[in-house]
Amino acid sequence: METAFQQPIVILANGRFPTHPIPLSILDKAGTVICTDGSADTLIELDRTPHVIIGDLDSIKLKNDEFKGLWIPAPDQNKTDLQKTLEWCLINGLKNVVVLGTMGKREDHSLGNLYILAEFSQKMDVHFVADYSCIYCFKGMQSFKSTNGQLISIVAIKPVKSISTKGLKYPLIQEPLLPECNGISNEAEGEEFMIDTSEPIWLFINHMNGL
Repeated sequence: METAFQQPIVILANGRFPTHPIPLSILDKAGTVICTDGSADTLIELDRTPHVIIGDLDSIKLKNDEFKGLWIPAPDQNKTDLQKTLEWCLINGLKNVVVLGTMGKREDHSLGNLYILAEFSQKMDVHFVADYSCIYCFKGMQSFKSTNGQLISIVAIKPVKSISTKGLKYPLIQEPLLPECNGISNEAEGEEFMIDTSEPIWLFINHMNGL
């Protein structure tokens, strides 16, 4: 079914609707917009139309007969709408997605979404774009584009045995990293940086022009 959906694929979760130019630009350029349940209401109120709505329908005002796109009921109460949406993407071969609207509103939901990112980053190419940063989760070696002076934060999900960085102001060289704040507010020194980590981490690449 992958060919039935135009790239890029953007999921809009039901957190705070983005206001920063970077996530808004991603939304504008989306080939397919997938809404998790109640986020469809916010999108429609802003005169934008989702292509797909997925969820248990407990948070949405829109009626099924009013929506001309694809509506996927997902009544499993043991999983969040974002989990159900990412699972649906995997089943349908959509393995490269960007998720907006994951932060804000409720802190417990924001934290839960970060763990969902950790779960699905092992299965697909997915990252979050919020109003203050792009958020990734990975282990192993990866390189990322950056701007000189851009704030970079690394947060261990569980104790990391060994992590190394290149292109950051405060380098790490095969060092352990605990799940605490020691890796927050590093800085990029150029147009690219590299991280090699033995265990999964959350990486926050903060936007240069904050709100």
